[in-house]
Amino acid sequence: MPSIQRPPRLLSLGLSAALTIAACGTVSPTGSPTPAGATPGSTAPASTPAAPSATPRAAADVYADIRAQVIQIRGLTPTKPVDPVSIDENQLRTNLTADFDRENTAAELQLGEEELITLGLLPAGTSLRKVLLDFQAGQVAGYYSPEKDELFVVSRSGGVGPTEMVTYAHEFTHQLQDQRVDLQSLGLDTPDQGDRQIARLALVEGDATSVQGAWMQANLNAQQIGELFAASLDPAAVAALQNAPPFIRETSLFPYQAGLAFVSSLIASGGYAAVDAAFKAPPDSTEQVLHPEKYTAHEEPVAVAIPADVATRLGKGWASAGQDTLGELVLRIWLSQGGIARADATSAAAGWGGDRLVVLRGPAGEVGVGVITAWDTPADAAAFNDEASLAARSLDPGSVVMVDSERHVIIAMGDRAADIARALAG
Repeated sequence: MPSIQRPPRLLSLGLSAALTIAACGTVSPTGSPTPAGATPGSTAPASTPAAPSATPRAAADVYADIRAQVIQIRGLTPTKPVDPVSIDENQLRTNLTADFDRENTAAELQLGEEELITLGLLPAGTSLRKVLLDFQAGQVAGYYSPEKDELFVVSRSGGVGPTEMVTYAHEFTHQLQDQRVDLQSLGLDTPDQGDRQIARLALVEGDATSVQGAWMQANLNAQQIGELFAASLDPAAVAALQNAPPFIRETSLFPYQAGLAFVSSLIASGGYAAVDAAFKAPPDSTEQVLHPEKYTAHEEPVAVAIPADVATRLGKGWASAGQDTLGELVLRIWLSQGGIARADATSAAAGWGGDRLVVLRGPAGEVGVGVITAWDTPADAAAFNDEASLAARSLDPGSVVMVDSERHVIIAMGDRAADIARALAG
């Protein structure tokens, strides 16, 4: 489904995170090679292409200082140590591939591809596995695994420079989060709640990105910040970002960019204590992240249900393959993919109240997708219907978009789109 990129690993994105923090007036880590030239206090750890290597003592001292500084910034203390392990690019790709294949079955990947390709969010023939792994391998600068209590820092240059230090500040924040609030309790890997998953990941990554930025401002000098900017221009990292399909790029960046803005709004109202409180009552939709006032007002998503007999209404041999919720973010991306100007897509998706999607498979290999969307007001529904009709027709000439009631709009794409729309409308 859209959230097929399950996050048992909390990732430090390289160039993407750099762009996030730079937009806020400072810099961030990069997953690209650190420029030549030793950073004060850093040494090169011994490592091999085949396996992780333990961090040597001098680097351990650097990381110990960062831990103490992050603890002071965030106000949380660890319950047990997790030693950072330095890995190179080859080991990163090996680790990411092994974890991805363990966490995603072939059936889940096929379902995700069918949904995203039918919606027009990915080109026909796309391998979801390949595009996600290619993006991560080029962008990831480090990661923390709540499941395994492991923390890795990618050192593409073999040393511990500004990139590695900032990455560790970010990932150590994830360690603190996990040990104090239990990240697995947030439901970050619920397969049929894609919108909620991205929203809660935005809280997690926004918090770590906030701490990372505060640590940088307090502890990096001008030369080190310059090295970070230079490293962010690495051609391989830039290519990984630019070559990713827009859907992959935007949903991957969202937890860092929108998450930082969301967490910043919490900090402005109550400091990191307000962030701690948000972990006990995390956001349930990307709408709440995009519009923090709706989170504060406890504006919950509208419950939308797919008719239980939708598949049988299509005829013998049809079956429901899976369901998900798209949310304001993905609907906005979908409109943009269909040729709607970004400002218009943002405006049309802003009245989102709730939605539910179903993937349907037919007896002769047919695949169709149906979505029931709910909107805050009839005017919001009408505005979305206008833009969605244009976008859907651009992505799939056989698609159907129709107003089902004052506040509900139905989208059907792929095989038997007209029949799917009627089945959803009852």
